[in-house]
Amino acid sequence: MNSDAPPSGARHTYKRVAASLRDDIDRGELPAGARLPTQFELVDQFKVSRATIQRALKDLEKSGYVVAEQGRGVFVADQPGSVAESKANGSGGHVMPLTVDLATAVGNALEADEVTIDAFCLTTESLHRAVGMHAPRIMNGYIRPRRIQLRLVLPSSEASLAVPQRVDEPSDERPLDRLRRLTNLYAVGLVNSLKDLGERGDVPEVDIKIKTVRVTPMHKLYMLNGREAIFGYYRFMERELGLAGDTIQIYDVHGVDAKLFSLKGEMLEESRKWFESLWDTIAEDQELTLFE
Repeated sequence: MNSDAPPSGARHTYKRVAASLRDDIDRGELPAGARLPTQFELVDQFKVSRATIQRALKDLEKSGYVVAEQGRGVFVADQPGSVAESKANGSGGHVMPLTVDLATAVGNALEADEVTIDAFCLTTESLHRAVGMHAPRIMNGYIRPRRIQLRLVLPSSEASLAVPQRVDEPSDERPLDRLRRLTNLYAVGLVNSLKDLGERGDVPEVDIKIKTVRVTPMHKLYMLNGREAIFGYYRFMERELGLAGDTIQIYDVHGVDAKLFSLKGEMLEESRKWFESLWDTIAEDQELTLFE
């Protein structure tokens, strides 16, 4: 017998800590979105080691009660206990993502003091509309974010994308030129909306970075405050397009009213890692002046 092993009761101390925090969450004393006390504060509160606190928090995260955000802390999940409930219902611990409205989600994100928006999309049309819808709330003082950071990844204007493409003559560049103009239009609108909030003093700090990538987006992804990933597929279709008096058939994408899903837990974390890997590797820096 190993005399250095902790007593059996000590090995289960983390369960006591986790149960106490879980009760606080279930009773609403720690509501959805609330930040938990720091690990050091919890150590002092429960009179246990930091390792015990870390294990208790990991237990709560696995059961879907909390979400850990690197560099920011641990927060109560939007749907506490959803992972545990799904296991009890026989779904193997997989939580079905919920559909979400982008404008509503962006509006909620803008209520934070520190706002971060990471986006990968084709034209930014949906994001431009969502931000524009809530900009008056900031200008009128209903919400007061201290900082907004936008990181945007768009398809490169130099890339030959798979869509839009003329059906009978793929080499016709006009559909792609039209997409580039639309992308620039919406990107300019989004950038100017955020810069205007900064220049007016409504938001003390606005940080905008844009990169481009030589790929055709098959999906759109929005990361809001590091706490929610919103994901949707672009749908492909054949349609008629009028260009300078000429009517042609093109393959195009449909994304403005695409169904969007809110990703949580492991899906959120994997989405975050995916975006960071894209941002840090093949995405190329883009001069902001090109979108002004």
